[in-house]
Amino acid sequence: MITVIVPARASAEPLAGLLSALVPAAVDGVVREVIVADGDADEATVALCEDAGATLLRGSIAAAAAVAKGSWLLIVAPEMRFPNRWVEIVADHSSRATRPALVLPPLKTGWFAGRRQTRDAGLLIRTRDFGGTQGDLRVLRAQFGRSAVRLV
Repeated sequence: MITVIVPARASAEPLAGLLSALVPAAVDGVVREVIVADGDADEATVALCEDAGATLLRGSIAAAAAVAKGSWLLIVAPEMRFPNRWVEIVADHSSRATRPALVLPPLKTGWFAGRRQTRDAGLLIRTRDFGGTQGDLRVLRAQFGRSAVRLV
């Protein structure tokens, strides 16, 4: 099962869209819990987490990973929008693979689309491989993304 970690930075509006996209994965049993890591959470973010059943942690991604119950972590920005069939793709990878994966958002059009897609990707990694790694999502993608599988 997967723990989703969202470094939110007081961004209730995009977080609402992300949390609603996670509901089917929770119903299917793929997502075990959602932890919103936000040191500066505003009232709207607090209320949204309470309504959605997400845990609000006033700390870093590493602090959220330390309390995660899932065997895999999916770390995504609140603005993440998942591609079609993402639940099946992520579930399949986490059941058969050990390597980290970049979960790519839907492909945007334009000459810069492929690079932007990687820049906006979420990171799927086994909890035990994550360890006590520090950093924001951009740093974590750079650290683990070189050897990662790309899930579309």
